[in-house]
Amino acid sequence: MLWIINGLVYGFFTALYTLANQHRHINGYILGIWRGFGIALVFLPFLFFLPLQTNLYNWFLLVFQGLMIGVYDSHIFFASAKFGAGPTSRAMALAALATTVLWWIINPKLFFGLAADANVFITLLLVLFGFTVSYWYMIKDPVSKAVAEYMAPAILALAGMSIATKEIALMGQNVWVNIAYYLVISTFVSGCYNTVFYVFTQKEPIRQLVKSIFASDVVRLGVYIVSFSAALIAAKTMAMRLAPNPGYVVALVLTAPVFVFALNKYNKIPDDVSLKAGFSMLFFLLLMMLLVTGNGGVSD
Repeated sequence: MLWIINGLVYGFFTALYTLANQHRHINGYILGIWRGFGIALVFLPFLFFLPLQTNLYNWFLLVFQGLMIGVYDSHIFFASAKFGAGPTSRAMALAALATTVLWWIINPKLFFGLAADANVFITLLLVLFGFTVSYWYMIKDPVSKAVAEYMAPAILALAGMSIATKEIALMGQNVWVNIAYYLVISTFVSGCYNTVFYVFTQKEPIRQLVKSIFASDVVRLGVYIVSFSAALIAAKTMAMRLAPNPGYVVALVLTAPVFVFALNKYNKIPDDVSLKAGFSMLFFLLLMMLLVTGNGGVSD
């Protein structure tokens, strides 16, 4: 049950993360720079009190994770400014299915072990099918289709991130060491990714680029994003460490549209794009949670 609690915390902070640039319309690469380097700088001192990571495979995972975070961050921030937080958060629904399938491809023995119980496996497939059909109805709306097309790289990045996060969460016995290296190394790499793309897409003098990064409104939003992103990463890492399949944790992130909808409603911000289809996906998400956490025999 702990992975569900951490997954829901992950979903809540993802909602805040998606809402951050909904009305400010700041360049997504700039916010990615702040999130990446900001988190890395805050948690760097902790590494001096922790054992050195010497496994090359683990370093590869951390760098790969950082690149995926860079893709994910920039797309989320740009999409939120262009389409709004609601459509952006609902468009990420396909990531749960993508992550689950990718996990099974990487771990075929686990898949065949699950498939051996036909009753459970067919039930799980029906839930995933209902989830996918709901998504299809959602993207029939022109705005949602545009969001889905733009967010496709972020969906694939989130799937890759989720697999890597589970591996990172298990790369040592001490979960605090794993989280600390994630918070410093992977986020630093993501900051580098966004810096490179910001410089090459803007094509402005370095002085102007630096001025834009440290503008007063950008600094305020950047500090806000850094403040809750650490909690988001910690909750995600612990959920991935404990969950049988990382795709199920990504499915929990799809509670983010509920939080986004509630916060937009409270602030009287219109958010009714593909609402029925979006919330039908959450219904199948609930069924998935019941199937995985019950006594149905789902262990992966």
